[in-house]
Amino acid sequence: MCADGTAAEAGLPHFFLTTSGLPPGEAFERWRTLLAPMYDVRPTTSSAPLPFGTNITYPIDDLVAQRSLLSTQRLQRDRRRVDAGPDHYMVQLYRSGRFQGTVAGKPVSASPGTVTFIGRRHLLDGTLDRTDVVGIAVPCTRLHGLTLEKHGLLFDVDRNRLLAARIQEIYHHLPTTRADEAPGLADAFVVFLHRLLDASQAADVLEGQELDGGLMALAKTIVRANLSRPDLSPEFLAQEMRVSRATLYRLFEPGEGVMNFVQGERLKAVRDALSDPLETRTISRLAEVFAFRSIAHFSRSFRSRYGVPPQAWRRERRVAQHIGGQGTEQHVWKWLRET
Repeated sequence: MCADGTAAEAGLPHFFLTTSGLPPGEAFERWRTLLAPMYDVRPTTSSAPLPFGTNITYPIDDLVAQRSLLSTQRLQRDRRRVDAGPDHYMVQLYRSGRFQGTVAGKPVSASPGTVTFIGRRHLLDGTLDRTDVVGIAVPCTRLHGLTLEKHGLLFDVDRNRLLAARIQEIYHHLPTTRADEAPGLADAFVVFLHRLLDASQAADVLEGQELDGGLMALAKTIVRANLSRPDLSPEFLAQEMRVSRATLYRLFEPGEGVMNFVQGERLKAVRDALSDPLETRTISRLAEVFAFRSIAHFSRSFRSRYGVPPQAWRRERRVAQHIGGQGTEQHVWKWLRET
């Protein structure tokens, strides 16, 4: 247990499946079984390698978030699967890799940074090429009042940017989210999605600031998107926000100050990464990625904030996840059916 009592605390229930290390045939069967209610999975050609992948899935109240790492493979959703499935939309960010195919009879191409908006009842046929995707399934009952059938499968540049940032932020925090925080997280995302999809509020979306809660929220968004920059400074932040440094300092005066906030966000980013079962980078590499001056500086700062060294945090979170992360393929589809 950490000094602040958080490290060994079980978070959200989750399901984790990896086919890493399995023989190709067994890996394919496990992966195909997981995706079977949603897709028919097959190699892209008769001579191509058998598909495989890794998946982690979290229920967020009545939403479901998941991240998948997929080898090159073909996915198809036919009428039988459409008719047998629940009614939700998947808002999905492509972190890497590509999708090429048709959805609801329309051609769709997704590359890194693209967010797609695909209904569970859409027919689908396409190829994924070594893809890392994060998605959030939202029940259609939560999207009441929106003309979903008129919305495209992709977003314009501004909406795509805002959604990509929000999906990334939610996913990064999931490994350290408590179960009692899930309803608020789900509600906030649904409100955000409504404003994004409601054409009458387009000005909010395109401007970005009001949608994300004003200048302070905009400052936090820019900080979190630039944590890897060694030159992340008040000058950089003020320039990106298009405000004066005096205005920026006034925003942060009631709290801990600009650079203390940046340092705290960097520590939280590494903490969340160390809690993610899909994160394989070393602690020294994470310290470098998030622009700490040295591994020694990072380790001292982390221990001061969280009560234990980063190595102990990662180890204790793995234990807590093993205890709280019981699940099967059936659990995944139970969660999705309940949406």
